[in-house]
Amino acid sequence: MKKNRINFKEKRRYAIKKVSGKTASVFIGATIFGIILSSNLSIVNTKADTVSNTTATTISNDQTSETSNVVTLRDNQKNENSSNEAVDSVQNVTSNTESNVSAENKAPSTESATPKSDTPEVSAPAESNANTSAAPAMRMATSTTTGYDRNAAGTVDENNENTQGAEENKKLANETGLTSSDNYSSNIYKGTDGNYYKVITIYGNDYVYRPVKVYANGTATGQWATNERDTRANIITTKEDLGNGKVKWTVVFFPNKGLTKNNSTVSGLQSAKFGVALTKDYRIIGDVTVTIDSQGTYIAMDGHGNEKAFTPDPEVIQSFNPATDVDPSGWVNSSTMPGENNDYLLGPYYFTTDSSWGKTNLGNTFFKEDTVDNNVYTQQQFIGEVHDLWTDNYTIRNEDSNALDGGDYYKKHLIYDPLYNGRGGAYSDGFFNSDDFGSAMIFKSQGKTGTGKSQNASYTISFVTQHTDSYQSDLAKGPNGQQFSGIIANTYSYQNAYYNMYSIALGEQRSLKKVGNSYVETQPGDKIPNWQKGEDALARINKEYLNDAQINVLRNKIQNNITDSDALNNIIDEGNSLNDAMKNLGNSIGQYDSDGKFTDHKVDTTKASDRYQYADSDKKSAYDTATDAVSNIISVKDDGTVDKSKGTYADQATVEKLTDDENKAWSALDGVKPKDNEVNSPIGGTITIEKGHTLDSTDAANAITNKGSLTNVKSYSWSGTPDTSKPGSISPEVIVKYSDGTADNVPVTVKITGDANNYNPEGGEITVNRNTKLGPTEAEEAIKNAQSLPKGTTYSWAGEKLPDTSTSGQKKAG
Repeated sequence: MKKNRINFKEKRRYAIKKVSGKTASVFIGATIFGIILSSNLSIVNTKADTVSNTTATTISNDQTSETSNVVTLRDNQKNENSSNEAVDSVQNVTSNTESNVSAENKAPSTESATPKSDTPEVSAPAESNANTSAAPAMRMATSTTTGYDRNAAGTVDENNENTQGAEENKKLANETGLTSSDNYSSNIYKGTDGNYYKVITIYGNDYVYRPVKVYANGTATGQWATNERDTRANIITTKEDLGNGKVKWTVVFFPNKGLTKNNSTVSGLQSAKFGVALTKDYRIIGDVTVTIDSQGTYIAMDGHGNEKAFTPDPEVIQSFNPATDVDPSGWVNSSTMPGENNDYLLGPYYFTTDSSWGKTNLGNTFFKEDTVDNNVYTQQQFIGEVHDLWTDNYTIRNEDSNALDGGDYYKKHLIYDPLYNGRGGAYSDGFFNSDDFGSAMIFKSQGKTGTGKSQNASYTISFVTQHTDSYQSDLAKGPNGQQFSGIIANTYSYQNAYYNMYSIALGEQRSLKKVGNSYVETQPGDKIPNWQKGEDALARINKEYLNDAQINVLRNKIQNNITDSDALNNIIDEGNSLNDAMKNLGNSIGQYDSDGKFTDHKVDTTKASDRYQYADSDKKSAYDTATDAVSNIISVKDDGTVDKSKGTYADQATVEKLTDDENKAWSALDGVKPKDNEVNSPIGGTITIEKGHTLDSTDAANAITNKGSLTNVKSYSWSGTPDTSKPGSISPEVIVKYSDGTADNVPVTVKITGDANNYNPEGGEITVNRNTKLGPTEAEEAIKNAQSLPKGTTYSWAGEKLPDTSTSGQKKAG
């Protein structure tokens, strides 16, 4: 039998404390383990995880606990712990538990070996008081002299990226459930309350966010009594931060292979609808993958009214790419995910708010409280008929009283919907604005009512997104200023005489505080220790030429050294020196040229100059490379101004090197525009004129055979005055003059024709006496149009032998 084990990759500090006579708690660096000691459980080298133990827990390789009953997650599926941890599943757990490291931002409490079923699991661990008996310490940045863990600014690699800072930001994102910065425009800090917050800084304005995980259920018959634990039994959501604003999301619908409630039986799916909506600051990159784990035979429908009994493969992976596999109506159809005749799914759809019909379809299917079976684009039924999730109907069921900011939320509506919900209204008690959401995917299971007809299956949906901090700060708000960023995962099915309506929203919420009877946005100074002192120090730095990424790194350095006055002074000096260096870098491309000394360094001016246009390819390439590197730091908009939000971080040494490289590359451009007669090669040809014709400029131009390909020609003329008084050929020269004053002398051929080319004598017949001697007179008489020929024309007989006139008859002459 293979020995079960838990792996730990990182070195940890261990302390064993007796909790009860049968169970020991192992305190391992960042997280708590409650472990039932058994002979077949070994601890070897891997990363820590959080496992809640019950009286019968089996931990198997590559699987993680999530819910109660029998929950098995396949390879590559994750539980609600932070995403970097091993993927394990826990079977036969008597209580419905869920570990949400990427969810709420509060300190966890210790669980006994047999926790009460009505005690909610806690999430997003934060450092707790040293006197607390169970005080898990989150792995954070190296402690600084302030005594607070911070996202430290880092060093710069050859690509001008602050890799240490980005990695630290990514690590903090995974440990707190927040999202990493896409361009050094946000940082994660530990607050004075022990929780962690993200501060986004856009154009000098600060926006404070906290991690959030919201459980919501429908209010239809039978649903009003459901709770958070029921939702967790039907949906699992996880979030893995990949760094630089990239996030991998994984949502498991029906992890028990059917619908259920906490500690209840499982019912197979009967055309159950489920889907995921994303806020506008997240954009899917790549494919959406759906892994379907099924068991048993069920009724499969083709989406057009036909059905059959179907026995599925145990695991099937289908996928689609939103950019290539979605038609204008939102219908998904790919090589692995057929849009119809799909025995595992009914009518997959993907909508965005990029078009009016897409926005309406998204609102109708995901939010609106109404039966929706028509696609507004096609004006026909959806494939698989009804596609509606009724999210506007859902109310919040979080058992944690500190899960959300913005007022009392228990059994208040999850969504404030001023856009779509005509039936229920906007719901003034709603929290998150429906206008925040820019895309959604809607799916529907197979299965029908009846024994052996329902579908026992789970659906694991995973995809990667790119997040943009600046878009997040602009998202719409709820009635009390609530602002949400992230995903909502929903399922809705009416079956077995019950409504099944469950939802999880995972992401970030704008931090709010109550002032009087109103809620106002939290300022960094309200949460982050010594924030104002840091802002005061930052104000002593001249930031005129710094980009936002550089300002953000300096702010972070200041916060890391807020109690060390000498260090602060050094950072201020560093910032001012960096600002001066950035001005010089800007001057190298003619950007900050107040006195006009660097006008000719402007990139557009340089690239239009002869120095660049006629430089050799290596020098042009060197200039392009240097300029591109500068543009990564100083992003110039089309109107010539600098967009500070798009510049990447670079320290002073890097900036100075880039400045030197740019100036050297610019100075090395030595192209000289060649003379017109050096780039043109006129070719002489032949023209034909009449005798006595005076040659002009038109004739000169016509004598050049390739005149159409010549550039900058000013005129064509003749060298001297060619003599055309006699028939024959002459070879004069044409002078081709150019705009720059240079010229080419081109030999040409001129053919001169006589009068014979201008007349057409017509032969006729004459009658003469026998033995007449033929002479010029007879020859003239033989030309029918002799009268029209010019005066002075002479006539003679051609050939050496004249016609014989000694005998009668017709004779041919000539």
